[in-house]
Amino acid sequence: MPLIAEVTLAYKSPVPVETLPTITSPDEAAAYLRSIWDDDLLDLKEQFVVILLDNAKKVLGWSLISSGGSTSTIVDISSIYQVGLLGNAQSIILAHNHPSGYSKASAADINLTKRAVEAGKLLGIPVDDHIILYRGGYISLRNQGLI
Repeated sequence: MPLIAEVTLAYKSPVPVETLPTITSPDEAAAYLRSIWDDDLLDLKEQFVVILLDNAKKVLGWSLISSGGSTSTIVDISSIYQVGLLGNAQSIILAHNHPSGYSKASAADINLTKRAVEAGKLLGIPVDDHIILYRGGYISLRNQGLI
């Protein structure tokens, strides 16, 4: 019989859980995102990030899912949940930026959010919010009743 590779998974946080930041509101999410976002790229290219949270809404980590051009980026739902599952997330926050400074969610933004919410229901990892950053502020799709 040929040797087959064993697949194993592990999650180990390098810091104590009590020192992790907590996100319980869109304002906290936007502040955290601004702390990790490359400010030089905010107005240059659209990027998509997922934040992983535990049951207490502590930030387990974040991952850049995609980076595109000045008007769009391609986001694969499976990539979002691959990170969520491997990172042991109990919920997630989706985020991307609008380099144009446009302060409204597009039809594509809303469609992606709905698809991610449905996938999260199946996988047991709910979407807490989808934040859209732009130079002058942010949009919370939860606050707009879209989640």
